[in-house]
Amino acid sequence: MRCNKKILFITLPAIFICLHLFAAPEVRIKDIAYLRGVRENQLSGIGLVTGLSGKGDSQSSEVLKNALSHLLAHFGIEIPAADIKSKNCAVVMVNMDVKPFIHPGDKGDVTVSSIGDARSLEGGILLQTNMQAANNRVYAVAQGKILIPVSEASIKTVGIIPGGAVVEKDITTTYEQDGIINIILRHPDFVTAAAVTEAIKKRFDQIQIFTIDAARIEVHIPELWKDTIVGFIAALESLTLVPDVSGKVVINPNTGVIIIGENIKIGKVAVSYRDVNVSVIPSYYSNNEDELPDTFVIEDTATVNDLIDVLRTAGLKTDIIIGIIQAIERAGALYGSLIIM
Repeated sequence: MRCNKKILFITLPAIFICLHLFAAPEVRIKDIAYLRGVRENQLSGIGLVTGLSGKGDSQSSEVLKNALSHLLAHFGIEIPAADIKSKNCAVVMVNMDVKPFIHPGDKGDVTVSSIGDARSLEGGILLQTNMQAANNRVYAVAQGKILIPVSEASIKTVGIIPGGAVVEKDITTTYEQDGIINIILRHPDFVTAAAVTEAIKKRFDQIQIFTIDAARIEVHIPELWKDTIVGFIAALESLTLVPDVSGKVVINPNTGVIIIGENIKIGKVAVSYRDVNVSVIPSYYSNNEDELPDTFVIEDTATVNDLIDVLRTAGLKTDIIIGIIQAIERAGALYGSLIIM
């Protein structure tokens, strides 16, 4: 049987989506990097939820009894923990992520989760809870009615309070030290780091800049900009460059999604699966079909995309195609990185 090399697209019974990452466009530095020190922080606290209508922690919970006893004592009501019986309250963990450059009065969402044996937090009210950082200092307080997200409706012991936290104290964001700032690439790459460095040098004459590694670029603020650091950073982040293209193939076997970086090549390899044979051969052999019966032929300049097209033409299912790509990578014939999600 002689196979025609013309690619024919057919519909497979399994869902198959293939996304291609073409040549990278010009992007701003701020889109691929951030300043060291400019980051989110995490706050947490232990709180008490009331109003659970019999769905709270059980009456045997020592943690709940002690929490209620201390709460009542704060309002001048002295009741021993052993005498407290309630099913309408729950002890919870309260967490929030704090964005950089927050100030007192800013609000944020909080996540509330049961740490006891409560059956549900739905409709409960979180009492005012101190939110602490890793240094044990209080930076915010949280309070409000708990909502259960529709997407998580089956889990009633975790909820959210939109805007439920109020910031009480500045969280210092330090991004400049001794006239130096550090640019951190979100996806470390030596080629892209060098491109960022060159773009900055072209914009600012005689600037001191050092590419420390594949992720960090150290920039010394010029004397002319020492009094306007914010303006310097704004000008810096607005610079554009072309980052290096992705050399990765990302596969999600559960959804059948394959994301392919630009021009990822396949080395010389032969693939055989049942009645299907695929050979990657030198280009000067590719026109002689008589010597290669029962075989789909692609040249040694083929990309992963070319291979997938051939395998689709052969009628292979998504899971088989994914397995073949994995096998080629293990054989050392995939010139790029393979990531399985």
